[in-house]
Amino acid sequence: MNRTTVGGPDLGGGRGAGGVLVLVDPSGAGAGQVAALLAARLHPSVHLRTDDFLRAIRNGNLPPEQPEADRQNTTALAATAQAAFAYATGGYQVVVESPATPPTLDTFRRESRTTGAALHYITLPTDPPDTPEATADAILTSLPHRTHLLGW
Repeated sequence: MNRTTVGGPDLGGGRGAGGVLVLVDPSGAGAGQVAALLAARLHPSVHLRTDDFLRAIRNGNLPPEQPEADRQNTTALAATAQAAFAYATGGYQVVVESPATPPTLDTFRRESRTTGAALHYITLPTDPPDTPEATADAILTSLPHRTHLLGW
């Protein structure tokens, strides 16, 4: 358990750092609810949405699915990863909500290796069999076993 976690689950990779969990929902199956539940159960925690980083681009913002939007997508994803790991190195447990598989997951891996904070990556099923609460419980139960640890 990392030094900043107060009772309960820990995403951290040791050395006093928190951890980052990237929660991917390719089908809109409820990642927003699951991410909010996870963030509420982790302490201290931060909930980031990759869409918020894309919406931060004001001038020249293109829909992310357009091929010419590659530069903005790569930049927004890098900003998301850097923000997530900045919080994690401060001892926070970070849940990153992503509507699609990040094309540059290596950005998150690199930040994990650089900071020492753990990286977990989970893709929700297209048709989740459980409620958002049960899904969040299952994710938190699996974390101590490091079944989704990718950063190291």
